[in-house]
Amino acid sequence: MFLARDKDKHLYLFDKLPVRGENCWWAESGVDGTYLRLNDSLYPEVTWESDPFPVYLTTTPPGK
Repeated sequence: MFLARDKDKHLYLFDKLPVRGENCWWAESGVDGTYLRLNDSLYPEVTWESDPFPVYLTTTPPGK
C-alpha cells in the first residue's frame, strides 16, 4: 500500500503504486476500490513533491 498527497493537499491510501498525473495521483488499475481518502492532517511529511510512501497495515489481536 502507498500514501500519496495530491497537489490540492488531499491525502490518499492506494492499494497499488500510483502514478503522478498533472494535479493528482492515479491508480493505473482503475478508480473503484483502489484508493481511500484519509484525513489531510495525517502524515505531513507526505507532500505532492514526494514519491508515494510505502506503508503496511498491521493488526493487534483484541484485548492486547
